[in-house]
Amino acid sequence: MAWFYNILSKHSMRDQEAVDFRGHQWIDVQDPSVEEMQALSTKYKLDDHLVRDCMEPDHLPKYDFVDNVHFLILRFYAPEARKSNTTIQELTNKIAIFFTESFVITIHKSACDFLEVLKHKFIHTPSCSSVAALIIKIAWYALESFDDPAYKLSEHIDVYEKELLLKKTVSDHMQHLYDIKRQASISQKIIMMMLEPINHIGITEQDRPAYQDLKDQHLKMQTLYHQALEDVTNLLNLSMSISSHKTNEVVKVLTLFSVFFMPLTFIVGVYGMNFQFMPELREKWGYPGVLALMVLVSLVIFIWFRKKKWL
Repeated sequence: MAWFYNILSKHSMRDQEAVDFRGHQWIDVQDPSVEEMQALSTKYKLDDHLVRDCMEPDHLPKYDFVDNVHFLILRFYAPEARKSNTTIQELTNKIAIFFTESFVITIHKSACDFLEVLKHKFIHTPSCSSVAALIIKIAWYALESFDDPAYKLSEHIDVYEKELLLKKTVSDHMQHLYDIKRQASISQKIIMMMLEPINHIGITEQDRPAYQDLKDQHLKMQTLYHQALEDVTNLLNLSMSISSHKTNEVVKVLTLFSVFFMPLTFIVGVYGMNFQFMPELREKWGYPGVLALMVLVSLVIFIWFRKKKWL
């Protein structure tokens, strides 16, 4: 009995080495043309609606079961994703899986390194004892692809937190923090959506330990991104608080100056009107008297501020 896997490129289909494994067939398709998908659909009696779903590069994780064929869509973290990427399409790639007890078809537009690992290593091991074991392993690797990005996000958050609290201005980091929040939020949503297809993987008693490991991996990724999202949200709130505090300090200083100078401006305005019957204008003590009044008013305001603990 043999387990075959074939590689379909965009322009050609070529058979690869056969591996002994319970008479099943694994076909891995990268960036297939419409004609190739039609040929696969006809040969393996795949539902047209599911074929359309698997050809959509932006489709979210899902599970379906039509005509005795299981259909999964999973997403894995794109190796080429950059810090500035903040959409599902930029951060993740899709992998669609059709499977029954006799065949597995994996379809993906971008290169998928962990599938190559599975082809050349995992299916030769005793732990790959069923189709479900292979599907579990594919899902595990898809989740594993989110691991390093999660730790990198946490490291970036720690760096920005230190710089924010120690020396850097808030405006320098707001855009970066927003990008981190978007990445963490998108990854967390994708991981949550992957729970449904994971829950629908039919397993045997022999596959139960591997399936439990998959569930643990899902919980781990969910926890990592929940923590990253919570940390960056708190840091954004802290950034806004620091920004508001600095604004309040500026407003406070300006308010203090205005409160001191408002009565002084009033006094100067009164004596600047130059009415004829203003006795103080002709008195010798008029000028120093007004200056003394202005000093007294400023002193009273200062004492009042200190009493209120505004200074």
